[in-house]
Formats: sequence, structure tokens, C-alpha cells
Amino acid sequence: MRSPPTRRPSGRKPSAETGLHTLVYRLFPEANVVLHVHTVNATVLSRIEKSDTLALQGYEMQKTLSGQHSHLDTVPIAIFDNDQDIDALAARIADYAQTRPLRYGFLLRGHGLTCWGKDIQEARRQLEGLEFLFECELMRRRYEP
Repeated sequence: MRSPPTRRPSGRKPSAETGLHTLVYRLFPEANVVLHVHTVNATVLSRIEKSDTLALQGYEMQKTLSGQHSHLDTVPIAIFDNDQDIDALAARIADYAQTRPLRYGFLLRGHGLTCWGKDIQEARRQLEGLEFLFECELMRRRYEP
């Protein structure tokens, strides 16, 4: 009979944003996967949008997001000012979620996107869909007055 392998601490630290990931799991019990990325589209768009919400509308690809059935609907993506105090940032996000819907994901200004899903397939679809929409929105803003 073999004994179980000995586990040794890796010495690695968890991500600084771990508190945000665990917040998503608390806010959305159906979420089993949280993804966090630092893409150019998410980072730049979060800086040029001055309001606390990015409103996406008129894009056929909105239907890649779970529960979206029409390009005519508005998909609000919350934007939070980045903060090195993750506990304070998580509290602001939790407060926001008490009064307004927080669906699919949120942006941290100048930082990136956090999104989630019931499984890896859904979370990845949300991520890819939002990234596509962010790129479209950046291009639209470049060409429209």
C-alpha cells in the first residue's frame, strides 16, 4: 500500500484579485468559474468610458452572452475604479450588486475584465463575446463623431 504523496507549500502567493473572485462566487452561487484577463480592449475601453457603466447595444454578438436574445437590448457592463485595497474594491462591487444588476462581468478601470459562468464553456463564451463587443465598441467610437 502506497502512502499519499507529501504536499509541500509551493511558496507561491495567490493572485491579488483573489478577493474579487471569491466575491463573484458569493454573489452568484451558480458561478463555478471566474476568469480575469488584462486585454488591451478591456483596459483601454475602461479608461475612455467616463461613466460607471459601459452600455453595449446594437451588436448581433450580444447574443453570445447567456440570456441575451436580441441585439436591441442594452447590455450594461459595470466599470469600477481600480483600487489596490482589494477588500475596499470588493465592498464597492458588492454594494453596487445590491442595487443594480451585475451580469456577465465587470471592468476595472485601466486594469481588465472579470467575468464568470456556470462552467468553463460558459465563462469562456462570456469572455470571448465581451472581448469581441469591446473591440467593436472601440472601433465604433473611433469612427463615429
